[in-house]
Amino acid sequence: MTLKVTFYYSMDVESIKQKIYAGVDSGIVPALMEYIKIPSLSPAYDPDWNSNGLMQQAASILINYLESLNIKNFTHEIVQEEGQPDLFFGVVEATDPSMGTVLMYGHMDKQPHMEGWMEGTGPTQPTIIDGKLYGRGGADDGYAIPACGLIIKTMQELEIPHGRIVIVGENEEESGSSNLMNYINQLKSKIGEPELIICLDSGAGNYEQLWLTSSLRGLIDAELTVKILSNGAHSGDASGVVASSFRIIRNLLDRIEESRTGEVLLPELHTEITPEIYNNAVKVSKALGNTVFSKIPFKEGARPLTSDTVQLVLNRTYKPTLSVIGQDGFPKVSVAGNVLRPYSTLKLSIRVPPGIDMEGACKRLTETLTKDPPYQAQVEVKIGDTGEGWAPKSLETWLLEALDSSSKTYFGKEMLQNGEGGSIPFMGMLGNMFPNAQFVITGVLGPESNAHAPNEMLHIQFMKNLLCCLVNVLAAHAKRH
Repeated sequence: MTLKVTFYYSMDVESIKQKIYAGVDSGIVPALMEYIKIPSLSPAYDPDWNSNGLMQQAASILINYLESLNIKNFTHEIVQEEGQPDLFFGVVEATDPSMGTVLMYGHMDKQPHMEGWMEGTGPTQPTIIDGKLYGRGGADDGYAIPACGLIIKTMQELEIPHGRIVIVGENEEESGSSNLMNYINQLKSKIGEPELIICLDSGAGNYEQLWLTSSLRGLIDAELTVKILSNGAHSGDASGVVASSFRIIRNLLDRIEESRTGEVLLPELHTEITPEIYNNAVKVSKALGNTVFSKIPFKEGARPLTSDTVQLVLNRTYKPTLSVIGQDGFPKVSVAGNVLRPYSTLKLSIRVPPGIDMEGACKRLTETLTKDPPYQAQVEVKIGDTGEGWAPKSLETWLLEALDSSSKTYFGKEMLQNGEGGSIPFMGMLGNMFPNAQFVITGVLGPESNAHAPNEMLHIQFMKNLLCCLVNVLAAHAKRH
């Protein structure tokens, strides 16, 4: 018996699956394999991006796939200002002009390659193992723009009505999206007023159900430098007289973090954990169990901060955290002499929850680290990139029902919402620009997908089911009109 989803247009589920599955296998996966082969990097990691053409070459593979689908009533353009990464902008006209606008977003730039890929794989060596496509950029976020095209093509071939769909594909997300809103402002009249915004650059708690991102943490990048000497001094002569710059910097970090627990001490970097947030963390914890932490590549014998999985969910979504991600002023171990170094610099990455006053937080952070420095050392704080966290407004009933029904139809389990520990700066920007829009923030970055790290992989079957779900969501949007 053929299963029908009667909530939206009595669509034939098996036909949707057949179209999506075949399109992924014969079109999206081969395109992604060619895309992965291109050693392109986001502009922040490739100073020659504008002359070597690699980023443009990788993006063109995805766009060519989109064009090959011959989507009806589809127009597109490349938007670029001199010296800046370009933007793909496409529009598919609605089945009926009254059906409203949907904006779909993904990015085409890639993170650095990193070392440590497992044997038989590599950042530019696309490999399928056990239904998973390995290679840099496939899951984050090369699949997104082709996915938009296949979803729309499937709806048109099955005569499923859809609204006007705007597709935005940027080439600077991994570099902070610094030029994106300038482009969006230029295109605002062409975009219109989207009622629904779908972002395909987020994560999934597992590969067994549909996941929606309910919040995104923000980020403060900062450099902390301590100078105590004008030049290095022999440790046999100076130690015991001069405080190590590293000990001073440790002392300063103790002002903002409890090193034993990792608790961030500045109230300005915290937000309230409401009962709703806590209760949702309990649901996520029950669904994921120990995979909340087992998905992390711990060394043998190492363990997470706590065995309380509810607390771990909250830690990575609504609690601030401090990580030291870089250093200057330190020689390599192999050439380090017995010398007190003149200075130490650490690069700090501070994840912050949505809803904080970012300007006030940065001010308090700087004041706390620089006030009354130990031994009157010279202390400098340079605030680098910042990005506010963000939480979209609650889902309207029609969208919540469409998402949950889709998850149960194609995965056999309910849809769950979970916060993400990372940032997608564009979402907050769009939220401010289109305050009346509903947001579906989802993606394929589930357990062991390793975005930004070695062994990045895309779970192909999960991608197929996700795309089927989004067919239903777009149909539900059109149904409202």
